[in-house]
Amino acid sequence: MILVRDAVEADVEGVARAHVRGWRETYAEFLSPPALQGLSVEERAAQWRGAFARPDPEAKVVVAEAADGEIVGFARGGPLRGKEPMLLGTETELYAIYLIDKVKRQGLGRRMMRDVFNHLATHGFASVGLWVLKENAPARRFYERLGGVAGPEQSFDIRGDWVTEIAYRFEPIPAL
Repeated sequence: MILVRDAVEADVEGVARAHVRGWRETYAEFLSPPALQGLSVEERAAQWRGAFARPDPEAKVVVAEAADGEIVGFARGGPLRGKEPMLLGTETELYAIYLIDKVKRQGLGRRMMRDVFNHLATHGFASVGLWVLKENAPARRFYERLGGVAGPEQSFDIRGDWVTEIAYRFEPIPAL
């Protein structure tokens, strides 16, 4: 049994491990080995500590926790980060959602998105968007099954690899 719950500061290390492992597993087909090997649990943990040190009440972080206490996934969303608000075209953003491979296709992604989306809707927001690698067909199908509509694209460098992301928009925010 895997529990989806609100993240707490004590989860930082587990979230950082799931973040790095999730990237390495999910993007193995899309990013070069050097780009993926350059990821650091310590670097991600520092970023997550920063997020917990400056909590935003309109944002939400949830984790998927296995029975043995291992964090096997997480999702985080909140107000737009201001990067390219015109491209995303929504009030809020799902900043990240990752699961490690061994727990995918069990409904956890949907449960985590539901918790984040419900939180955003409770705070009065009407729309949410996210960015996904254009080549990541499984993730794109997942978002489309949940009602996401594909939108604009942007290209940029991730750790030495040129990639294209596509925006997905959910409006109104669905009750998953």
